[in-house]
Amino acid sequence: MKKRFKYNPTIGQNILIATISIVIVVLLLTSAVYYAVFSSRTEDLIESQSREINKQIVLNYENYINSVIETANYIQFSSLSMDVDKNFEKLQDIFNYNTSIKKDVVSIFLFSNNGEKVLGTDLNNRYFNSILGEVWFKEAKKETNITHFSAPHTNSFTLTSNENVIFLSRSVEYVQRNEKKVGILLIELNFKTLTDMAAKTNLGNGGHIIILNDKDNLIYLSNSSENIPYLDSLEIAVENFIGGLKTKINSIDYYININTLVHTRWRIVTVNNVNDIALARKEMILILFFIFFISLFLTAIISIFISKRITRPLNTLKDSMLKLEEGNFDSKVEVNGQKEVVRLSKSFNSMIEEIRTLMDKVVAEQTETRKNELRALQNQINPHFLYNTLDSIVWLAENHRSKDVITTVVALARFFRISISSGATQILVKDEISHVENYLKIQKIRYIDKFKYTMDVSNDVEDLYVMKLILQPIVENAIYHGVGDDMELISIRSYKDEKYLYFEVENSGYGITEERISEIYSMLEGADRQTSVGLKNVYQRLKLFYGDSADLKILSILDESTIIKLIIPLDKTGVNS
Repeated sequence: MKKRFKYNPTIGQNILIATISIVIVVLLLTSAVYYAVFSSRTEDLIESQSREINKQIVLNYENYINSVIETANYIQFSSLSMDVDKNFEKLQDIFNYNTSIKKDVVSIFLFSNNGEKVLGTDLNNRYFNSILGEVWFKEAKKETNITHFSAPHTNSFTLTSNENVIFLSRSVEYVQRNEKKVGILLIELNFKTLTDMAAKTNLGNGGHIIILNDKDNLIYLSNSSENIPYLDSLEIAVENFIGGLKTKINSIDYYININTLVHTRWRIVTVNNVNDIALARKEMILILFFIFFISLFLTAIISIFISKRITRPLNTLKDSMLKLEEGNFDSKVEVNGQKEVVRLSKSFNSMIEEIRTLMDKVVAEQTETRKNELRALQNQINPHFLYNTLDSIVWLAENHRSKDVITTVVALARFFRISISSGATQILVKDEISHVENYLKIQKIRYIDKFKYTMDVSNDVEDLYVMKLILQPIVENAIYHGVGDDMELISIRSYKDEKYLYFEVENSGYGITEERISEIYSMLEGADRQTSVGLKNVYQRLKLFYGDSADLKILSILDESTIIKLIIPLDKTGVNS
């Protein structure tokens, strides 16, 4: 029985065959489509391209006009929302700010219906008595529902500008002496902005842009060279209000598009030279054949070169992976070649390092967990706290305050029972609150009623489990930093929402500055052991026990209060461990 021949090409051979096949198919299909479709649809393509160019130009101008109108709307809103007399300087600053930050804005004025300047830039003296006679003023006053754009003017109304400007005017409302009034808003725009936008547009040799107003008067011509047949194109634009058509001027093919600019009642005419496109179509036929054969030759050479660069480092990487399967974690690989393969080798090396790190981290975390738990318990069983409490009990006994002695001893016993009982890492919220309350009872007697405290614990959180001994260090910190000559109030709250359980410890007092809060946050994240007792101890245990979703926040209002807020993920509060 004859064995069937089975061909298994290498990666390099697959790359060569696939690449050449794709190139051949793509080039043949491109040539076929070009002959069958592109030649018959050249006119449509030229028209479509010309229309798209026109749309883009119109869009650029409309975007600019819209941005100017948005500025006018903002100025109008500011003038209507504030009284001119009461807020003159603030409104004047708004006018000056919008004039200074916008390069195309020369000046902004607000005139009353009597032609008197209400707000705006310094007005040229020669225009003080001529505002009522200005065309833009009359139009804005006559047609109050639209924004008016004027043709370019050689003179500005300001003292400092002699630029060619376009006037934007509209009727607006403003408030003066608590009375709503009607006036005219004038924004002078630098005409150079429109010319710069037109200069960036490539319409081919002899192509140009014409802007006409609603009376067919010429506002702007992008190119006034003698070789540009703008008189012929202007005549066509006047005869055709809107749309597109192909025409021949001086034996050259042009496509003319006419469109309107919103808000201005202007028409923009783009005259696009399409003669070069028709000539280029013929030249492309010969170029395609040349590209076809050159592409095949270059593709073969490049494919062979790339396949070798890919397969060589891949084989090296493969050998290293086989060593890793055997348990050799020292099998790092160093390869050169394609960027993706180099990155893959770096990722492989990083993976090995990560495995090592994770193994070390597991051991370190377990050790740190035990250390943090022990440190937390030691913080609660503070010898100084015990000594001071016993001294207080002796003092109370000597002064025959037996009830206070009983209260203190009972609170101390309950305090230590929760601190050292059972060894569990979590307790019920109500037990944690009880533990803090016992602590507060002892400290309240010790500090001779220099502070008061309140408890506000929601009923729906009492039977949730939390990490043991997280509130007492914070309450201790509040007493230590808050108790002074004045009576202090310490408030303890606990509640929850859909995702988190919250504890808040608030104390009245001097508060904490933002700079100090930033320093505390830095110490919480850092390795400074000086803050291990108190906030940092609680913060580190929160992160270790509940992960990154748990947090400790500090909120403070100077000379009023400070709140320490603990945030614990609710999905980790239902099981004791």
